[in-house]
Amino acid sequence: MLFSTLAAAIAASGCQTTTGGDVRPQRTTGTPGGAFILDNNAKGPAPEIPGAKKGGTLTVLGSTDLERHDPQADYAGDGIVLYNQLITRTLTTYYEDVAADGTIKTRLVGDLAMNTGETTDCKTWKYTLRDGVKFEDGSAITSKDIAYGISRSFDDSTADGPHYLQIWLAGKEDYQSVYKGPYAAPGTIAPGITTPDDKTIQFQFASAHCDFPAAAAFLTTVPVPQSKDPGPNRYDSDAIVASGPYMIETLIPGEKFSLVRNPNWDPATDPARHAYPDKIVVDWTATDTVVAAKRFVADVGEDKNALAWDRVPTEALAEVLNGPAASRSVEGDTVFSFYVNINTQRVTDVDVRRALIYSYNQDAILKIIGGDKAGKPSTTIMAPTVPGYEKYDAYPKPITGDVDKAKALLQGKTVTPLKFCYRPGTPIRELTAVAAKQAWQRAGFQIVMAPTDATNHFIIVGTKGTDCDLITGGWGQDYPSGSTVLGVIMKGGAAITPTGNGNLSYFDNAEVNAELDRIAALNDAGEAGRAYAALDKKIMTDYAPLIPSFYSRWFSMVGSRVGGAYISGLWGIPSLQNIWIK
Repeated sequence: MLFSTLAAAIAASGCQTTTGGDVRPQRTTGTPGGAFILDNNAKGPAPEIPGAKKGGTLTVLGSTDLERHDPQADYAGDGIVLYNQLITRTLTTYYEDVAADGTIKTRLVGDLAMNTGETTDCKTWKYTLRDGVKFEDGSAITSKDIAYGISRSFDDSTADGPHYLQIWLAGKEDYQSVYKGPYAAPGTIAPGITTPDDKTIQFQFASAHCDFPAAAAFLTTVPVPQSKDPGPNRYDSDAIVASGPYMIETLIPGEKFSLVRNPNWDPATDPARHAYPDKIVVDWTATDTVVAAKRFVADVGEDKNALAWDRVPTEALAEVLNGPAASRSVEGDTVFSFYVNINTQRVTDVDVRRALIYSYNQDAILKIIGGDKAGKPSTTIMAPTVPGYEKYDAYPKPITGDVDKAKALLQGKTVTPLKFCYRPGTPIRELTAVAAKQAWQRAGFQIVMAPTDATNHFIIVGTKGTDCDLITGGWGQDYPSGSTVLGVIMKGGAAITPTGNGNLSYFDNAEVNAELDRIAALNDAGEAGRAYAALDKKIMTDYAPLIPSFYSRWFSMVGSRVGGAYISGLWGIPSLQNIWIK
């Protein structure tokens, strides 16, 4: 999943968010190490929010359009929230129970399906659709619509989306060598999928995937009526057929996304969505986030009914925090951790890598990006929101760094200059890159600054054989499991491909690869979480493949008439699940 505004601080890779940020493809629960609950008895309508009422128009005010408007091609947190909570439905989905004190308990529920799936071995999965689920035109949603939606995710035109289901169904990383999608092979559906009748869809995998119910909540499983699909790169804007509570009224790319009620959405079939506002308008013209923050401080006119889709920028924090607008802020932990990846194929001495960790100045970075409203110093690979997370610090030091320990580790060693690749383009990115260089230089490292091309950053650093030694990056879980963190950014072997790598440390250890495979096949989520936490610690302690920088936090604003806002533990951005207009 892709990140959003904080990514402007440090360029990232992988499950990243995207409202104009740097992290590429996100998810979690709201408490440290908390796991989601499988709720197989959830029924519609969704639980009412105390005090909430229907009516009004909500404005979502942001600076950057979605990267993609095709649901199957969307891998960004902002797009996932907009589509999954408002416009489309999936086989399964998440519902966050938010307590009065802000604590979140996350339930994975059947969405279009009656439950989270039936299996005996995690290789074969069966889903039965709920009665009465319909598209916006009133036609019934069938298993064949879901099968077609998943099948079209194999096409090149949707390659920006997540690839979990495609790889699992094809049985190999290069899924297109098995199936290229229904555009290339008209009249076909993806391998491993059968639809015995209109209410039943079944999946057959070559190996066990016990976390499939979580992956089934991806937009990959959005139903698409084949007869309404105009073809590759054309299923967007007015072509999208809504299955959720809202349908698209107007889409002007880069400017406006207007949603109105879907008359054929039946809340009795939906255990996860409320749909309180009559209309939702996403306005992407607030490109100056400082000016936008001042609008929320002023709280005038229609801005009273608005929600900020961007963080409060560093420059506006003092004005917000020192005035009455502070009471209208929402904040919380996100699913993202930011790092500096150490290219272990080039920096092969583990003590040199440890010295880079000790000399790194987390305090300087945090001060630049906005202090504790933007992040907390990190010590682990997985964020505290990942199920099973355990706190540890393999390299205890002040957050300003420990230069003496770094120098001691480097004593007697000859270290060549290190090429530091970071994504340019904003003042904060430049400032954080300089701060990192200055920190390492204190220990005697020679750093060659190598800003990449802002547009092609991930293509450059994600290409196997890159000559970058140090690479800024970040990651957030795709769904609540360590498999979507360690299993992506620490997996070597065949997972390191010629291009498009999420493992920007290029870390490849046979023992770790085998352990990741073992944990991924565990049927007990609690056991798997504990195993991922232990592996996290082992990787950092024994191999030091990256430099933990900070766990990301979110801090943004809402207007005085907006109720129900909170920071989603799943997406790390403001949730629209409970939003209503006072």
